[in-house]
Amino acid sequence: MKENKLENLLWIIFASIGAIFVIIGLVISGRIFNYDNKVDTVGTITKISSYYNDNKHDRNYEVYVSYIVDGKKYESKLNSYSFNFYEGKEIDIYYDKDNPRKIGVKSLDLVFLIFPGIGLIFLIIGGTGILIKTNKKKLEKYLKENGELIYANYVETVLNTSYRVNGKYPYNIICEWNDTLDNKKYIFKSKNIWINPENLIEENNIEQFPVYINNNNKKKYVIDIDFLTENIVDLR
Repeated sequence: MKENKLENLLWIIFASIGAIFVIIGLVISGRIFNYDNKVDTVGTITKISSYYNDNKHDRNYEVYVSYIVDGKKYESKLNSYSFNFYEGKEIDIYYDKDNPRKIGVKSLDLVFLIFPGIGLIFLIIGGTGILIKTNKKKLEKYLKENGELIYANYVETVLNTSYRVNGKYPYNIICEWNDTLDNKKYIFKSKNIWINPENLIEENNIEQFPVYINNNNKKKYVIDIDFLTENIVDLR
């Protein structure tokens, strides 16, 4: 199904974006947070100018600071901005021993941690999604090869409104099975299916679905619905 492919692609995109952000963030942070060669001093803001990007929405600021190094006065552009900056204000800065024109503010450097932070969130979300789908496929394959095959009665088809891809909700097939060994009724729910199977079920007079279960842990099961959709070609 198209939505299933899109779902897989979304997890991959999330993980890829996360990895890129983490790498960029670590590279930037590694360069900024190496304070061994940097000297603390006090500077005075001499000029603050602003401009808009081509889209006219993002406003950027350029902050120039003057400071003294070994009796020589320098004026350099700061690599960051804060809303409480104003011309004439004295601020704590640092400069590079080997290149005094390179300056920064330690407290504002922390902003660059946003990159690896956001990247890590994306990476966890995408990686978790990929891992869950991979584990589900492995479990399904294992159960079909090693699980006990039973036939559960079809109960209904429900819309899974807790999950959505490309603006669409998937469907789940609900089945029930009475185990004569423990006299308990078990309710099973299928994996997500991206078409409404009710017409197919009715047209083929399907009353039962094959279910593969792990007898040692009946929470591990899979309803085999592949036969229901294997002949459907999605040309959307």
